[in-house]
Amino acid sequence: METKVNTDFIDLLQRANRTIIDEPGNLGGIYKVIHELHSVYAEQSGVTAGNITDADIMLPSGKAVSTIKAAHCLLEFQRTAVFFRGIYKAVCRLKADSPSQTIHILYAGCGPYATLLTPLVALFSPSEVAFTFLDINQVSLDAVKRMYDRQNLSEYVKAYICADATTYKIPEGTTVHLAVSETMLNALMKEPQVAVMQNLIPQLPPLALFVPTKITVSANLLDVNEEQRSTTAGVLPRRIALGEVYTIGREYYTTPQPVSFRIPDKVYDYKTVFLHTHIETYGDEVLTDYQCSLTNPKMITSVGEMEGKHITFNYANGETPGFMHQWE
Repeated sequence: METKVNTDFIDLLQRANRTIIDEPGNLGGIYKVIHELHSVYAEQSGVTAGNITDADIMLPSGKAVSTIKAAHCLLEFQRTAVFFRGIYKAVCRLKADSPSQTIHILYAGCGPYATLLTPLVALFSPSEVAFTFLDINQVSLDAVKRMYDRQNLSEYVKAYICADATTYKIPEGTTVHLAVSETMLNALMKEPQVAVMQNLIPQLPPLALFVPTKITVSANLLDVNEEQRSTTAGVLPRRIALGEVYTIGREYYTTPQPVSFRIPDKVYDYKTVFLHTHIETYGDEVLTDYQCSLTNPKMITSVGEMEGKHITFNYANGETPGFMHQWE
């Protein structure tokens, strides 16, 4: 007996896809349709992005956010849109290379809505894409399974796996064509994005893709007052660039090494060290400063009396990952 998919649900996804994919500059329209998606996802999954009443899960490699916090990620509409467009372009690339192949996507940290993959069901059939949903939080997995079951979308799902993405081993004989994980905060702090990528990327076949393709953290000196004035006015602020601190991606997933920068002898009003995060999801889909919480500049320290000195950044793995700094 053929399973009937809820046409109202698919119609909403199709409308969302048209807005997000075809009108990337229509931020008002994207905001509106993302909130419409949230209303339906919340009803169908049983999880609402409301008051946070549940707890994060603390892992040896960082913090896995709670189910309700994960739901809130959907509502950062620019973040959701840029990641989804990147994933859509990655799938199209894989389909172009292997038209008859079912593209298997591993979503590590899927949350309660599988936010970054669910719209694909309105664009591709179950013979074209298949999902494995992986999350450390069983509550999130139960929620997304509830939504997919209610919408008769179970044909898209190969497996629901409750596991730590930083240690998960892809089963022998299973081919993943695209892996997706957005388990990060700005400056790669607190959450386990680095550990997830370092675990999953080496397990992928040579032609498989990973979204995000590349994350770059760089250091700059800012004049905080100028930064606020410029961003309010919508112009690019002046900064003193120190350099790239770390890059991780499909082709670069080595352990971060200490990196040092010399502070100029005169910094004038550019007296505060910030880390900036640049995210390439796939192709030309990027997230830059202030577009979402993941790319808000992270204040590190004041230069103070350290003009002419060196500042060294070192990435600390563990329960509270992030960049530590010291002066020399």
